[in-house]
This record gives sequence, C-alpha cells and structure tokens, in this order.
Amino acid sequence: MSRPQILPFRPPRRRRVHEDVAAQLRDAIIDGRFRSGERLPPERELALEFRINRTSIREAIKVLEGLGLVAVRQGDGATVRPLIEASLDIVPPMIFHAGRIDAALLAEMTEVITPLLVEMARLAIERCQPQQLAALRRLRDMIADEGRGREERFAAGRDLIVLLADMTGNRIWQMLARRTRDFLAADALVETRQRLRRDPGRIVPIIDKCLAAIDAGRRDEALAALRCLITHVGDTELRASRRQPTMKTGVMS
Repeated sequence: MSRPQILPFRPPRRRRVHEDVAAQLRDAIIDGRFRSGERLPPERELALEFRINRTSIREAIKVLEGLGLVAVRQGDGATVRPLIEASLDIVPPMIFHAGRIDAALLAEMTEVITPLLVEMARLAIERCQPQQLAALRRLRDMIADEGRGREERFAAGRDLIVLLADMTGNRIWQMLARRTRDFLAADALVETRQRLRRDPGRIVPIIDKCLAAIDAGRRDEALAALRCLITHVGDTELRASRRQPTMKTGVMS
C-alpha cells in the first residue's frame, strides 16, 4: 500500500536543506494548512515526505520555534502557535506569499511603521549635523541614479532611514532603524516591490524639498516634506497593491 502524502511538499533545493524545509513548513502554517493548536506530523513522517534525514527536519523545526511559529515539548512534538504570537520576521513572507500580495497586511504594516518614522524624522530635523546632511545628499544622488539597479536604489532608501535615526542621536531609534532596514530587505518584500514595479526615484523631489527647507532654516517645512515622503511611499505602495490579487493567510485581515 502506498504511503499517503501529508501535504504537497517538494524535495528541498537549497544548499542548507533545513532552511528550505523550514520555509515550506512556515508557508504551510501561514496558509492555514497547519492550524493553531495542531501538531506538526512526527519527524519520521516529515523526513519521508521531504525525502531527507530526521536531523534536517529537527533543525527546521528549531527554525520554526525560533520564529515563534511552533512550541516544542519533548515527547509531545511541535504544536502550531497563533500567528499573532510569532516573530515579526514572518511578516514579509506573509505579505508576499504563494505568488500573491496580501494588500490588507501590507496596509497594516504601513499603519504601524508610518507614524514611527514620522516621529523619528521630527527628531532628525531638530538634531541634524552638517556632515549628516552631506551623507543625506549622497544617498539622494544614489536613489536618483537611474544607471543603478532598482533594488540598489531601494537599498539607498533603506540606508536613508538609518541615517535619519543616526541624526536623532537616540540609540533606540538607531537600533530600530537598522532592524527596519533589514526587515525591508527581506526576499519576500524585494519580490513585492518587483511585482508592484515601484520606482525609488519618485521620492527624490520630496527629498530635494526637504533639503532646501533645511538649508533655509525652515524646519517646519523640512519636517512637512519628510512627513509627505513617508506618507507618499505608504500610499503609493497600497494603491498599487490593491490592483494585485490577494490571498487569505489565516491572519487577522
């Protein structure tokens, strides 16, 4: 008698096999194929399903545990936890998943990030130093340079967030900005940007307006320009994403 298939998994392809397995199991949890409170199949069954050894399965489950997706109890296996209790690291693959963009979750992310970045920008304007403005201009030029790859220009935009945090002189903002930069660089969000065909150069005129206001000593205008930049990025992202098909991910959406 043939063995019944647990789920339509494929043999892992990555060099680090357990990472591929963890990604597939993560996606199955996000999809709701494994629901909160359910146990994952035993290691032996998963090893047969993926056609790998149990050690790799065990390492993959440790990755899921680190993401907060499962709770592991010795002798009781791995039990799926609610997605809202998981690490923020799962948000990017939840936003872009199975070839689709979850516009509702993208809106929720923007709703959280936008006011935080606006407050950080306010402090950056108040506390900026001349050498930091020179660095801001260099990043502006990188974003505007159409001879560079699109994602390289987006990377300069992420570095701009870090620079604004450094301008505040606040170590907590600096830590959060670097975490945000890494978060926005996740493969799933890179794919999201590619699908939405977003152009990083669209923010350059707003940066120019901000720099001009700083040079003129008009901090209120500079802050208004930065607020416009942050809001513009979010609004453009959401308007574009609503044209994409969405998927049900099992999160509150």
